[in-house]
Amino acid sequence: MDCERRYGILDAERELIAAILADNRAYKAVRHLLRAEHFLSSAHQRQFDRIATAIERGEPVTVRLADERGRPMIGLPAIDPLDHALMIYGSFLGREAVMMPAGHSVVVRAVVLDEAGPS
Repeated sequence: MDCERRYGILDAERELIAAILADNRAYKAVRHLLRAEHFLSSAHQRQFDRIATAIERGEPVTVRLADERGRPMIGLPAIDPLDHALMIYGSFLGREAVMMPAGHSVVVRAVVLDEAGPS
């Protein structure tokens, strides 16, 4: 198993959820691409679904661990939410293709993302 596979999709899922919890704008960057079922981990599916539902209702969702002076106790990795979303979605498409019965084909919907969202 190569280094990229060992890093794994679960790490990307975990980092994206952490990034969304740290800053809900990360969700807005990926909401047009990702759905809960795209996540491999069922726990991450539930977490993403609950977070997405709350944010879509206009309820901020955050987790902040800070000391008595308000300084962060843990550092979050700086990630590109869209990059992680594309990794998660690509992994989902791969799993779907493997599970496809013989003789069936996979149709991939292209999504063009820009500042205004998908087109």
